[in-house]
Amino acid sequence: MTAVTQYALVNGIKLAYRRLGHDSGIPLVLMMHFRGNMDFWDPALINRLAKARPILLFDNAGVGKSEGEVPTTFKGWAANVIGLLESLGIRQIDLLGYSMGGAAAQYVYLLAPYMIRKLILAGTRTSQTPNSVGGPPHIFKELAGSVTEEEFKAAIALSFFNPTPHGQAAAKASWSRIVSRTVDRAPHLSPGLGKRQVEAFINFTIPNPEHPYERIKEFIIPVFVANGDNDLLIPTVNTTELATLLPHAHVHVYPNAGHGFLFQYAGLFVKHVELFLDGGEAEWDTGLARRPIARLA
Repeated sequence: MTAVTQYALVNGIKLAYRRLGHDSGIPLVLMMHFRGNMDFWDPALINRLAKARPILLFDNAGVGKSEGEVPTTFKGWAANVIGLLESLGIRQIDLLGYSMGGAAAQYVYLLAPYMIRKLILAGTRTSQTPNSVGGPPHIFKELAGSVTEEEFKAAIALSFFNPTPHGQAAAKASWSRIVSRTVDRAPHLSPGLGKRQVEAFINFTIPNPEHPYERIKEFIIPVFVANGDNDLLIPTVNTTELATLLPHAHVHVYPNAGHGFLFQYAGLFVKHVELFLDGGEAEWDTGLARRPIARLA
């Protein structure tokens, strides 16, 4: 990715963003995972997406090249996204939220449903439900505590990809692509600032009438829910529960993959995203199963 970093003033702070792909059409906005920034999207995913539509990447407050303080609620993350779109004069988007970005993306919709045409929730879950399942604590501990780039690389390989030779080969290939951009690059979020993101997730696990689970019936737009079949970070069962709860959701589970399925299966995932974004409801129903879970060969 060689897109130029630009800045917009949002709520008194400068937020960094990049635009790729087409100049016209409904932009696809992407929201990033825990401790990542826009330099940590896999080019195999982003470059394919940019062939068909405008793409908007950004760093939320306190992350990457953006100013400000990391919000300690996902609602705060969402408010910055809405402010960025308003600053750029963008009235309607498709939205892809990944991992913690997927949690925050649900609040973008709840705060500004008029802005969102279609929603993609990847490797994520809704707020706390009676059936929510946590992953192995050591997996998240490694990701949260890594300091150097090598430690963060190892934590990503552990928490995003399967421990099999196939999974670790995918991890190595993805990381090589991610670090191929060497100019104007920001490091991953520090463990200290990452604690503010952890606080946002903890808030997400406390039942609240303003959280997505309690307001799940308000999601009246089409939603594509996806994950790998062995997500250790946000266990896959949470993803499939989310798809079951949403009124208009389609779910796809990718085989032999974990949290990083969208990097491991970048080409296939993009095809499914395009089918979802470009097709009508009838076309989508014939392309991907809504219930039960679809598993790809």
